[in-house]
Amino acid sequence: MKSILLHIYDDTGLESRMQAAFDLARAFGGHITCLHATPYEDYLATDPLLAAALPAEFSAKMEMLRIALQARVEARMQSEGVTWEWRHIDDAMARGLIAGSALADVIVLSLAGPAATWDDPRPLAAAVATGAMAAVLAIPTDARRFDASGPALVAWNGSAEAALAVKAALPLLRIASSVHLIEVEDRAQAYPRDHAARYLSDHGIAVEIIQRGPIDGSVSRALIDSATGIGVGLIVMGAFGRSRLRELLLGGVTRDLLHSSPVPLLLAH
Repeated sequence: MKSILLHIYDDTGLESRMQAAFDLARAFGGHITCLHATPYEDYLATDPLLAAALPAEFSAKMEMLRIALQARVEARMQSEGVTWEWRHIDDAMARGLIAGSALADVIVLSLAGPAATWDDPRPLAAAVATGAMAAVLAIPTDARRFDASGPALVAWNGSAEAALAVKAALPLLRIASSVHLIEVEDRAQAYPRDHAARYLSDHGIAVEIIQRGPIDGSVSRALIDSATGIGVGLIVMGAFGRSRLRELLLGGVTRDLLHSSPVPLLLAH
């Protein structure tokens, strides 16, 4: 995972996203592309009166804010000793990240619920994961670091999306201290768990298979309980959803974990 696309926006999740990108870059000798995508409506929310009355002055003000953020981020990049580049576009955040994913190995953004205030991270993971050409690494806003070599949990449901997530996660799974493949619902599958374990074994990755039932009918609760019990630092899973209805069509388990996972999620579609 050498080509890292990092979502840059001045919100409360920025620090945890940057730290995860630093940890990834160090683990794989990677390069960070800082993508700052700002939709016009965010500018309006900052100062609608000035935007409507004095468009030139408003544009200058927003450019000053962006330049100040860029200077702050670049100073941090230099202090961390990683290689990086900066890109800015005026576009919707999810659309910008999807467009920028063509030559990225992984996109680092925040795990987030509905943004209640202007500085809350935006809930981008669902839209980006189901539209991008790279895996998404979604980081909890309170995460202090991302331990790429820690234990990892693969949430397996026998779907094509889960298989794609495993393939996308191979670099991380190779350096994980242990890999646990968990199947919560025992049912007929297009790709049985034994096939997934054999695939990982072919790539030199030893896997512990875990079979368990839902907790009070909830698969996501069983996954979180297992992840907490094992002490994993990463959950790998497929992301469901297509076209404009992607967030409505997301599987319930994916949707639940996007809102409540205590550890980073590696998502692929």
